[in-house]
Amino acid sequence: MKAWQRLKQFQGESSFATWMTRITINLCLDQIRKNKRHRAESIEVMDEESGGVERQMPVVAVNPTAGLERSELRKRIDEALGKLSVEHRTVLILHEFEDLEYKEIAKRMECSIGTVMSRLFYARRKMAALLASFKRDELK
Repeated sequence: MKAWQRLKQFQGESSFATWMTRITINLCLDQIRKNKRHRAESIEVMDEESGGVERQMPVVAVNPTAGLERSELRKRIDEALGKLSVEHRTVLILHEFEDLEYKEIAKRMECSIGTVMSRLFYARRKMAALLASFKRDELK
């Protein structure tokens, strides 16, 4: 629509496709800027007609034991990680927690990508078995 409205302004200094692309990019940037301004509104400015702040805020269910459960899970994961070999633990942490790709892990560990993949496979398998055994112990 914008291009049609501004067709008289097209001077032919660039291709028509380039001119259309630039219009599209500018409209997208304008929309992004508009969205940022809209999100930055303060709570005081929120429209009371839409139910006020209370209706716009997400409902948060309070679970008093959630922190304890997370702490226990973290402890069990740490115990399981401690039972892995150094190589398996390192590759698992670098991939799963540091979010590194195989190539970067191979470079850091000075081994092949195939070795990284193999170690990661066996590390995951061992972790699954260890965490499953923790679960079984918990049910007893």
